[in-house]
Amino acid sequence: MYTLDGIEVDADRQIDRFGNTITEQSYYRTGGDVNVIDSVQIEQRHYSTITSAVKNLPGVQVNSIGYHGGEYGAGTQYNTTVTINGDEHVVICLDGRRIDNAVSGVMASESTNHTNALANLDQVTSIDNIDKIEVIKGPGASVYGADATGGVINIITKKGALKPQASIDLATGSWGHHVYRANMSGSSSDGSTRYFISAMRDMGGDTHYYDQMTGKNYTNHGTDFKDDAVNIRLDKYFNDTHRLTFSYNYTGANDGYPITPPDYRYMNPTDWKRIKDTIAQKQYGDIKVPGYRNDWYINGFKRTYTAHLNNDFDLSYSFAKENEMESFVRVYKQSHKYWNSWGPSDSVVWPNKPIPTPWDPEWNDYVNAKRVTKDSSRSKNYDFNRGIQLQLGKSYGKHDILTGWTFDKSRHESFSVSSTTGRETSTNVKQTTIDGYLQDKIHVNNKFEIAPSLRYQHANAVSTTSESGKTTNGGSAFSKVTAAVNAQYLINDGFSIFAGWTQINRPLLPNDYKSSSMLYEDQKLENDKGNAYTIGLKKRISDRTNVFANYDYTDMSNAVCRQSVWDDKIGDWDTKSVNAKQKRKAFNLGINQQIDEHWGLGVSYSTIDEQWTAKKGMKFQPGLGIDSMLINAYLNSTRPKNKYIADLTYSCGKWFSSLTTTIYSGMDDRYFTSNRFIILDFALNYNVSKDWSVYATVDNLTNEGYEVKFHPYVGKGAYAMPGRSFMLGAKYKF
Repeated sequence: MYTLDGIEVDADRQIDRFGNTITEQSYYRTGGDVNVIDSVQIEQRHYSTITSAVKNLPGVQVNSIGYHGGEYGAGTQYNTTVTINGDEHVVICLDGRRIDNAVSGVMASESTNHTNALANLDQVTSIDNIDKIEVIKGPGASVYGADATGGVINIITKKGALKPQASIDLATGSWGHHVYRANMSGSSSDGSTRYFISAMRDMGGDTHYYDQMTGKNYTNHGTDFKDDAVNIRLDKYFNDTHRLTFSYNYTGANDGYPITPPDYRYMNPTDWKRIKDTIAQKQYGDIKVPGYRNDWYINGFKRTYTAHLNNDFDLSYSFAKENEMESFVRVYKQSHKYWNSWGPSDSVVWPNKPIPTPWDPEWNDYVNAKRVTKDSSRSKNYDFNRGIQLQLGKSYGKHDILTGWTFDKSRHESFSVSSTTGRETSTNVKQTTIDGYLQDKIHVNNKFEIAPSLRYQHANAVSTTSESGKTTNGGSAFSKVTAAVNAQYLINDGFSIFAGWTQINRPLLPNDYKSSSMLYEDQKLENDKGNAYTIGLKKRISDRTNVFANYDYTDMSNAVCRQSVWDDKIGDWDTKSVNAKQKRKAFNLGINQQIDEHWGLGVSYSTIDEQWTAKKGMKFQPGLGIDSMLINAYLNSTRPKNKYIADLTYSCGKWFSSLTTTIYSGMDDRYFTSNRFIILDFALNYNVSKDWSVYATVDNLTNEGYEVKFHPYVGKGAYAMPGRSFMLGAKYKF
């Protein structure tokens, strides 16, 4: 046992007396509903991506489009996002530093666009570079911002080992999936200089899936992918409290982008003609044109793709440490580049000829003519961040005072190519932000801790410069102070409760305040604001049994969304960017049981309920209509309402295995292919020797046909998840 912040900690389990899992950065939080995935779990279960590691945590939902690509796409219906307690506003951090861009419209919301995701989780770093993943549900730590209403995913990277070591990990499996990983770690002879270096390539061919509507297996054409990553971390230790750390993270990908698989119920010459003829009459979307997405069928064959190239540099100097609170100064630079390509237009490669159908002899020639090549025009978006961060931590008796300040300069460049002239034009958007917080964690006594905090946010007006050189400033400047209080109380040994309140201020993004027909009656959009509340408990029933429960309530007095509202000017419903009210309730409950020395079982249940209401005299269009397709909140009927997880593990000597059962329920079968899905995932690991291990994983063991999201524009079954797949691998350490 040892002491941390006046609390006894079990060094083996790294659990404090309140039941919180201890990490290098857990001093940021006070209580809360937190899950930690460590490198041992990652290695035992052989997760291939960060989303695969977190997807089965209570309250976490990976809203997948069903294939690997689409991380950078054209909207909600084409993007994979991660939600916590049903909220897309999830802050993603790397070693405690936010990695989103304040003015980006690539992953961030542009509330007039299709999603509120701040960043893509699988583009942060390689899974091989991760020591721990902290998943904090709700805005439970002031350091991460007043906009993390969903929560925080903090990725803590690996440090160099004192003794030199390295590993090679090779795996192969279904659909041409191959994974190559290597890393090396070590230090100088005196241990003062340490290094960790890793490299990865993850690549695969077109995936397959089972279609519940037709009862057949299909290939999801155009879903091949190739991802690369390189990670470097160097630490120079001058003494116990002074350390210089340099890190470099590179990720790059080129992923197939078919948008969606077709609706095979309507894949025949008669319906093909109906769909094309109706679209020619300017009727769009599955509600008005059943089978509408079949119009995109060719994208699966012409190699439409999305890609990204990220280079992140980070240099920090730690100069003090008290009660595990680090004081440091950090400088960073991020360069994130994204692009996609759709291939040549019909007028260029198929002029003055009728467009063939998949049943015509000319179809293959048409596909080959439309195929994307390196010379095809691309749509490009670049995000750049550079900044400096200072954190100071100091203890005064029962008070642990922590303050941090970040000065960040964000820039976003977008490029587009004219379909008529072929000329590329660009737009440059810039903003400078200052964020700071002050937190006092008060150790009232051995049973009670309370952490009040204040957060300051400042942003200057966004500067937008067009290709012509014209510069405009959006009405986005603001300064705001918000407050938060988090507390935890130990009722008795092994039984603690926690509670928290946070004021929310979520800044608008550039497209949110454009003065255009996108606004309702020219109203000025305001920053998202409201309050978030959380309460929960952790209870150790016995040495083998632990239970937890958590309830989150978010009440937004103003939340920007894209909604279909009644417009008196046109006498009809019209889609606008509006200020609205939002209420979200989320509940998580679980139990972890160590059955005996070999068997363990974790069971959890999560549910979400969300309501949006109009304000300022507006009227929302009821139901799911084509005009409401861009709403930036997932309606309750278009996502699984309930999620059950049962994780059974077996460990004995050289063997480890897990069988994870995930049940999604509460879906509306008008929108999903079933109102309940049951998915089984299996992992097996065997240590042949101290150096060698072999493993196997099987995802979707029963080949379930399922989806975890719906959008009315593309219709039922558009996000078909992959069917049964396996991986076989071997890892050698030396």
